[in-house]
Amino acid sequence: MSELETQGSGWELPKGAQPWSSFHWFRVGARESLSLVLLSERPTWYLGHYVEGRMVPCGGIPCELCGEGLGSQARFVFAVCEVTTRRVGLVEVSQSVAELFRMWEAEHGGLRGMWVELYKHSHSVRSRTECRCVREDPGHWWRSLEVPDPGVALELTWRKAGFKRSRSGSRVSARPSGSG
Repeated sequence: MSELETQGSGWELPKGAQPWSSFHWFRVGARESLSLVLLSERPTWYLGHYVEGRMVPCGGIPCELCGEGLGSQARFVFAVCEVTTRRVGLVEVSQSVAELFRMWEAEHGGLRGMWVELYKHSHSVRSRTECRCVREDPGHWWRSLEVPDPGVALELTWRKAGFKRSRSGSRVSARPSGSG
């Protein structure tokens, strides 16, 4: 197997290269909703722990945070495009929101192209995120957009935050490097 080229000229990236090096993560604000078209064909999920105001990946067995009795929860990540600005990015949702997406997927005929609105239950940032399916056609503008890979985005985001891979290479450690 040849090594991946890391430098070149022209517009075409070498086969196997990930064209995205930074990702925009959409967050649902306390006072405004997000109107999004789903670009993912299927969700990317991970198990995580809520620590110090953010989700961190579960380290698997053995996981330091699981060992401390901190429960894990499933999180689902989708590639999306914001309807008004047409900015492409990613959104992470809870299992309950993802289950609604799954229910609507059957009605819509797939996730890709489904238009959803995410909003907070109350004006508190910490209130639960809720959603509704917009039962209108968003048009065809989103079909030609380049879709980021949520799995790659998670790995790069976690690496940037200092989470490191375990020895097996298949899991991410639950603590940032350098933390005790």
